[in-house]
Amino acid sequence: MIRILHTADLHLDAAFPELGEKEGKRRLDLLQTFERLLTLAIKNDVQLFIVAGDLFDTPRPTSEIVEQVAAGFKRLIARGIAVILLPGDHDAPPDGVNAKLAALGAVILPETPGLQPVTMTVAGRPVHFYAFGGCALPTPATLDRMARRPLDGVHIGVLHGLRPVLSGESGQGLPLESLQEWNLDYLAFGHGHEFLLVEGDGRLYGCCPGSPEGLRFGENGPRYCALAEVEPENIRLEPLPVGGRVLDELCLDLTGCETLADAVTRIRELHSSDLLLHLTLTGLVEVPLEMAELHDRCAVDFYHLELLDRTELLAGDFVSRLASEETVRGVLARRARRLLDEVPPERRPLVEEAFRETLRRFQGQGGARA
Repeated sequence: MIRILHTADLHLDAAFPELGEKEGKRRLDLLQTFERLLTLAIKNDVQLFIVAGDLFDTPRPTSEIVEQVAAGFKRLIARGIAVILLPGDHDAPPDGVNAKLAALGAVILPETPGLQPVTMTVAGRPVHFYAFGGCALPTPATLDRMARRPLDGVHIGVLHGLRPVLSGESGQGLPLESLQEWNLDYLAFGHGHEFLLVEGDGRLYGCCPGSPEGLRFGENGPRYCALAEVEPENIRLEPLPVGGRVLDELCLDLTGCETLADAVTRIRELHSSDLLLHLTLTGLVEVPLEMAELHDRCAVDFYHLELLDRTELLAGDFVSRLASEETVRGVLARRARRLLDEVPPERRPLVEEAFRETLRRFQGQGGARA
């Protein structure tokens, strides 16, 4: 049996310009997640540490990050844990970085499968690696080289950029039949940023562990690496939680909020210092929400907060009072309400948004008379 910690898509040295002054701290988060992966590998007594592509977000990561990664791998190798790296589509060509890591003893797999697999001895038995990197061009000839050779030992495929298409799914990628024909003992996928078991016809073939730390909204919720115990035709696999902070996208109904302070109270109930939150505000409100002020008053309760205003204002009492005015904004309110009744439902949010934006321009102008 071979014990493997399988991860991918760490994207170390990624840029986060949308986070402003927290960008540097977020990049440090990714390094801390890398350190947690190392700790999990040691704690679980694995023999192989596999990164299936995109260890770095760029082929030219900073020397400081490369040094920290090298120090981490040196710890694993000193404990007898073999480090296996595959170039992804972000960090290839390596531009000398992989040469530095290889000098420590890490095994850098080729981007395209060779005539023979890469073979090494792990826990006293031969292990054969069949690799397909993120920048490789999938052709019938190269894919045929992923098939198992008549060699004793454990046979592992490491792939980045090729999506497995499982039973009942559609789309381009590797059909389940191809994976079955390869007849490998474990398939370590990368590139997909969500955890996915690669299984079909009653057999588990491997997995895509997803990104161990969410990078962008859409990569929400807990993040994992994979702990696999591999024997010929037998895999036991456990997802291990590893992410440090959580991304989430939520909707919050603000119906009943009569003041900005009410909205602040409702949003702050979701507070978490480790949460990166994209929050869509919905519902019928009685005051136009000043989003910049709302964000400033709530952001301190979150690691990062983004607000999207999709509230409804036109149907409320506030706009009814405006519509009764003989002012420019009264005319605006009446025309906006008529337009809201005329447009199809899917365009109503656009009318609401246009009305809110125009109304903001009247703030401080007294609602000039028509």
